[in-house]
Amino acid sequence: MSQTVIFWPVAVMALVTLFLNVPMFRARVAATKSGKAKTSDFRLRTAEPDESAKIVNAITNQYETPVLYYAACIIAFVTGNATVLVIALAWLYGILKIAHIGIFVTSNRLRWRMPVFSLALLVLFIMWLVLAFLLISG
Repeated sequence: MSQTVIFWPVAVMALVTLFLNVPMFRARVAATKSGKAKTSDFRLRTAEPDESAKIVNAITNQYETPVLYYAACIIAFVTGNATVLVIALAWLYGILKIAHIGIFVTSNRLRWRMPVFSLALLVLFIMWLVLAFLLISG
C-alpha cells in the first residue's frame, strides 16, 4: 500500500474546512441584507449574528485539534509509518470531525456535539499513541 493514502482523509478534511467559508459568507450576506447586521459587525466579530457565528466557530474549531491531526498524518507519511491502522484512525477522525461540523452548523446542540467531539479527540489521542509506538519501535 502506498504511503500517500494517508493524504486522502487529510484532503477531505481540508476541503470541508475550506468549503465552510461558503455558508459563512452566505449567512453574513443574508444577515446584512435582512438588517440583522452591518458589514462593520464582522470586522471584529463582536456582533456576529448567531447564524453566521456558529459557522465561524466551526471554522475556528478546524484550526484547533485538527492541527494535531494534520501533523500526525504528515509525520506518519514522512517516517513511513502510514500503516493500515494509522490510515483507519485518520479516516475515523475525519469522519467524526465532519459529523461534528455538521452538528455545529445545523442544530448546534451540545448534547450531540460534545460526544462526537470527545470521540474524535479520543481517536486523535489513540492515533498519536499508535504513531509514537511505531516511531519508538522503529
